[in-house]
Amino acid sequence: MEEESIGARIAALRAVRGITGGELGQALGLTKSQVSKIENGTRKLDVSEVALVAEILGVTLAEVLGVTRKGTLALAARVMSAPGQDETRPARRRVRQLLESEAALSDAVGLRPASLSAAGAAVMRRAGAELPAEGSPVRAGTDLAAIVREELGLGRAPIADLSALCERHFGLNAVVWPIGKAVSGLCAHGADIAIMLVSSSYPRGHQRFTGAHELAHHILGDPREVIVEADVFMVKSPAEQRANAFAAALLMPSDGLQEVVAGRPLDEYVLGELIREFDVSYRALIYRLADRSVRLLSDTQRDAWLAQTPTNVLRAAGDLTPHDLTDPDETRRLPPRLWMAAQHGYQNGRVGLGVLSSLLDEDPDILFSHLADAGIKPPAVQDDLADL
Repeated sequence: MEEESIGARIAALRAVRGITGGELGQALGLTKSQVSKIENGTRKLDVSEVALVAEILGVTLAEVLGVTRKGTLALAARVMSAPGQDETRPARRRVRQLLESEAALSDAVGLRPASLSAAGAAVMRRAGAELPAEGSPVRAGTDLAAIVREELGLGRAPIADLSALCERHFGLNAVVWPIGKAVSGLCAHGADIAIMLVSSSYPRGHQRFTGAHELAHHILGDPREVIVEADVFMVKSPAEQRANAFAAALLMPSDGLQEVVAGRPLDEYVLGELIREFDVSYRALIYRLADRSVRLLSDTQRDAWLAQTPTNVLRAAGDLTPHDLTDPDETRRLPPRLWMAAQHGYQNGRVGLGVLSSLLDEDPDILFSHLADAGIKPPAVQDDLADL
């Protein structure tokens, strides 16, 4: 091992995470001086120490060693090394697990990278050619949503399964997982892989808006490889405003809203109908109805409706289960292509239980029992002594 380069990588990884030399030393059972020597390349590390450093820093062993990896694993490493607060680590760890699992499945069963559909490719081309680099980000986001709806033949209808749309047309693996509220969504994309994570610790409408927001980043080729969103509704930068405008227009097309409203005054009943029809959050709907491209609410009316709680509005509309729309659903969704490949590989003996455990973030022993109960088992081991 080239101790100097390994030490420099450890120092850089430690600095990104805001860990002091003393803190790293305490975790390793070493003094601050010994850590300094490691980082300066004057003290050697054995393999077990390198593995422990990787675990403490929350990165892969390959990243500490500087091993050249395929794009998927390289992106997994960058997800973990991206600047962020400690509370974002569960989200980044979850994405790393999925990326590493995809790399393992690629090697074990020849899983091919997700790809664009013909319609998705057309969207990408038009987005690059038709959307100006300068100008109103809100207008650009709205125009992009119109391009997506046109090329995918969505018309003005609600989108039933946004995750499936992202995967089928844009090669964007969609993971929905209960990771808490520190992160609303995360998008990581590289040359041959793209993945988005949406937190199901938020209500369903919030999840769908976050997913559409992350899709915009991917379609527009956001130069940031790793984008961590705390709350997509509390954004100010042009890139985030553009993504929010896209999400609103994609999920709630103006002509679709107009069709459902059908000239009726906007009261609790109509608002409840719109929320159910388009499967969106109350807050996102109210802002969309007041948007200049829709204009079904004035700014004054918007503010008055926002002063009310979604639960009260839905109850006034006669909705018997408002909690379905206002409470987190704790959904756990994996990309079907990954889970199916993992199961098939496990059953034919080409994939170990560890890959499935990483995909589901579940204890291997418990998972083994669950899989066996469902009839999913590895091939039986041939007993060479059975006939003796």
